[in-house]
Amino acid sequence: MKKQKFFNKSFLFLFISNFLVFIGFEMLIPILPAYLLSMNASSIQVGLMTTLFTLGAVLIRPFIGYYLIDNQRKSLAIIASAALMFITMLYPFLNIIWLLLLLRLFHGAAWGVSTTANSTIVVDLIPKTRLGEGIGYFSISTTVGAIIAPSIGILIYDAFSFNILIWSSVALSLLAVIALQFVYSPTPVKHEKQLFQFFEAIFEKDAWFPALLTVITTLGFGAIITFLVLFGKQKGLDHIFLFFLINATVSTLLRPFTGKWYDKKGPWSIIVVSALLGFLSLVVLSYTTNNLSLIIAAILFGAGYGTVMPCLQTWTVQKVSQEKSGAANATFLSSFDVGVGVSAFVLGILAEWISLEIIFRVVSLNFIFVAVLVYKDFLNEKKRYKKSI
Repeated sequence: MKKQKFFNKSFLFLFISNFLVFIGFEMLIPILPAYLLSMNASSIQVGLMTTLFTLGAVLIRPFIGYYLIDNQRKSLAIIASAALMFITMLYPFLNIIWLLLLLRLFHGAAWGVSTTANSTIVVDLIPKTRLGEGIGYFSISTTVGAIIAPSIGILIYDAFSFNILIWSSVALSLLAVIALQFVYSPTPVKHEKQLFQFFEAIFEKDAWFPALLTVITTLGFGAIITFLVLFGKQKGLDHIFLFFLINATVSTLLRPFTGKWYDKKGPWSIIVVSALLGFLSLVVLSYTTNNLSLIIAAILFGAGYGTVMPCLQTWTVQKVSQEKSGAANATFLSSFDVGVGVSAFVLGILAEWISLEIIFRVVSLNFIFVAVLVYKDFLNEKKRYKKSI
């Protein structure tokens, strides 16, 4: 049987657009708190920068998931990327803190629309028999963009200014809009939609299990992005960037293999193995005192967390019918945002009382929890299969 292809012009340009969107957005993350502090903002107001952004993204996604059931995806993706560009342009012109916080809410909403629309388009472009492999490749645009962007943002900010950073982000968003013009997105088949119910739409009920696993898994990622740089300073690690670089490289190189594994064997075995690698990575990291152990931790994290996330996204989409892929993607992305947001808040409080080494070890147990839950689901699936025979 001939293998269905998904590498084409539309997939490539959608990948490029999503990559640019992620870099343009993520490069602002480490700088905006410092910018707000320069305006004499309180620590609570700085915390609200993240909280309001997450709130905007989470609140908008149920509406977008419902809209995408039978409406054109490409036009919405273009509008969202353009909105990200125009919202970013406003930052240097708002010198009142409460206006910046309000802008952050709208920024989160535009981000929620963009990421949901792009993720839904790519599901339409990938043959269902190769969904795990295809989403694995596409998620490189997300993970690599998110990993390298903060370093780029810091470099631009330190070498030039906040305004240059903003206009760099705007330029990337503009290029993302241009790239989307070359994407073909098939018009979805019209379906009879159920009445929209907001609270039920926040999490697509058929995809609740992988969504729960996503929240638990991202607690580990939240610990990395929140504390790794500070941990490196405490341990005298001058090359902490190696963790981000190697993590992204390993995650990318493994995608062809892990995607095919998922498509052939299903989600259970690959998620259990990857979760165990994620557990080991954080344990090794907690004992890191030199570059060698940092590199080992990065390799394990790239193979573990870097594999788990695209698998969970694929599983979330497979839990629902084709017309609900937009709602499923909204659920997955909201789960990710909730996990990171909760992680930053809770771990920030814990860091006042316990060391970063202990935090990494505590959070590593989340990966064990994920592995246990997935293995139990595998056993239940075997029982259901035997009963159906």
